[in-house]
Amino acid sequence: MDTPDSRTRRRIIGFAAAGGALLALASPARAQTQKYPERYIKIVSITSPGTVLDDYSRQLAKYLGEALGQSVVVENRPGANMIIATDYVAKAAPDGYTLLLAASSAMSANPFLFKRLPYDPVRDFVPLARVSSLSLALLVPGTSPFKTVAELVAAGRAKPGSLNCATVSTGYRVIVSAFNEAAGIKSANVPYKSAASLLPDLISGVVDYSVVEASYILPQLQSGKLRALAMLSAKRLPQAPGVPTLAETGMQDAAMADAISRISWVGLFAPAGTPAAIVSKLERLILEFATSPTAMAHHATHGTMPNPGTGAELGKTVISDQAIWKRMIAVSGLQPE
Repeated sequence: MDTPDSRTRRRIIGFAAAGGALLALASPARAQTQKYPERYIKIVSITSPGTVLDDYSRQLAKYLGEALGQSVVVENRPGANMIIATDYVAKAAPDGYTLLLAASSAMSANPFLFKRLPYDPVRDFVPLARVSSLSLALLVPGTSPFKTVAELVAAGRAKPGSLNCATVSTGYRVIVSAFNEAAGIKSANVPYKSAASLLPDLISGVVDYSVVEASYILPQLQSGKLRALAMLSAKRLPQAPGVPTLAETGMQDAAMADAISRISWVGLFAPAGTPAAIVSKLERLILEFATSPTAMAHHATHGTMPNPGTGAELGKTVISDQAIWKRMIAVSGLQPE
């Protein structure tokens, strides 16, 4: 006889059976996580081989490989404003074997530079850790009459549009436009394909000023071929302690100057859905490397800066920097492609 009590017993038995089935399905996943890693791990980099960021990624790969007991390799996928590498990892299996080494603009600027970005920086990724910052330098030729930011700004205000500024990518054009906005000046943009093609014209005075990653120009600074008026970073660069940060130079728009100085970070990400235990393990090891003597030696040699942060902190940075990039892109007048 089908009574309320018997129906209740059947439901309980059914729930128990379903729960057992779920546990059975979950067990292999837990076991797989506990054994991680069982094969080589790939760090996909947004940069080309031989760059400062590539050197950092290979040292990180070596450190992780030794700590995890498995090979960790770097795969360079540069191009398309960092979209190629970023989209590749967004679509990779969320198993901890494909990671992304990305710069801030891939996650915080690209959503406002492209109408149809093939990935979502928040939905498609889990942040692992922030590791460093790329120090940017506001540069003039070594023979330039401008010795300070104030002198450059005064000339730009005296004859609006008379200065020209060299840039090597859309991101740098946005940053220069933000600097001009903070300083209250306008300049003509002169685009170049790379820093290597830009530097000879900057050194010879063909262009008046530029913003370039400090790691590219330390020798030219030391030789006097180039002069840094300011560092677009939160702190002064140890290799050039006499060069003030942009915020220290007294910009007309202090908030913009401060924002520009905080957006050039580098971090690691995994595809969304990567098991939490794997994320936690990778976060811990990445942060260990980010504060290691090896990483500090890299920064001292190349003019980059340590900027370690947890995955949670990196996730918050992505969101807050999106607001900054959105404002800077609006100032630049660039329309999404």
